[in-house]
Amino acid sequence: MPPPLRAEADPSRPLGHARIVLRGVAEGADLRFGLMREGYPAAHLGPRGWQLGEAVLEPAAVESEGGAPVIILGPALVRHIEPGPLTLRLPALGRDLPLFWPADIPVYDAGDDTRALAVAGRSAADTARGPAATAPPPGGDDATVMPSSLPPPPPVQPPARRRRVPLVPAALAAVVVAGAAGAALWWLSGDEPAPLASLPAATPTPPPPPPWPEGTDGLSLPEVVARAPSAEGILAVALRRQAAGRHDDALVLFEEAADRGVAAAYTALGRLYDPNGFQPGRPFTAPDLRQAALYYRRAAEAGDTQVLPLREALRTYLKAAAAAGNATAAEALAEFWP
Repeated sequence: MPPPLRAEADPSRPLGHARIVLRGVAEGADLRFGLMREGYPAAHLGPRGWQLGEAVLEPAAVESEGGAPVIILGPALVRHIEPGPLTLRLPALGRDLPLFWPADIPVYDAGDDTRALAVAGRSAADTARGPAATAPPPGGDDATVMPSSLPPPPPVQPPARRRRVPLVPAALAAVVVAGAAGAALWWLSGDEPAPLASLPAATPTPPPPPPWPEGTDGLSLPEVVARAPSAEGILAVALRRQAAGRHDDALVLFEEAADRGVAAAYTALGRLYDPNGFQPGRPFTAPDLRQAALYYRRAAEAGDTQVLPLREALRTYLKAAAAAGNATAAEALAEFWP
């Protein structure tokens, strides 16, 4: 059995790129690829991170070294990969090659042009729900959704004080007026007024159904997606697993809920990438300025008001970073706050 391939940092490119020399693979072959890891429900690397369904990715570049092709992976993929054994799949060649990913490859928060070309396989849950929901336009605005800091409501003004009317004269006047009105009505009609119809009692509105996370802890990710009564149910399970420290599961479920149009799921995804309050390993090792801005804008466009203070705080961070010379921050500002 040939030794496993080994990834390495690419010193000829900006920080965050990696290269893999494909020994034993002919040059000129179709080198679109997939990356897989064992022991995880989300076992396939996609353009946004680990996911359930298999994805076919395109290298950022292809080079040659000693008669063997070399594929280059950009920062947008490298940042999702943890050290350890992986499987590199070359679908066009029908080959699965063992790959080792070392711990000395640095990551960077900028995006690159690595992209998913096609989804080779979809889960049963995806197939059952039909085509994926159309994402908002590119450039729109992925850790628990934090409540917004809204200003307190204005104080309630007390009603204007009314001038008190002496009780006895007012009562006498009311009796006189009522008697005169009754006599006039009897004289004109001679009939007793019909009683007013009683209004039907208002039907109480039933409470909304529970958010469904109870009893879901043992479900696999495809089972959660298949059994969820709604997209909001997927989000509820994602938040529950995030609170339990199951951050990879939460990421996949946040993406599933966002694909179904849940605005709060976009906010949750943005929080995962946001440099403000970023926590390594939950699930990413470094923040991503552009991804945070992307998901926050999508959340705002979808109508989630809780994202507004988070988005404004990110904008403030990006302005300071851009002023300090961070090109990624400057690009994100120009793209998402033109």
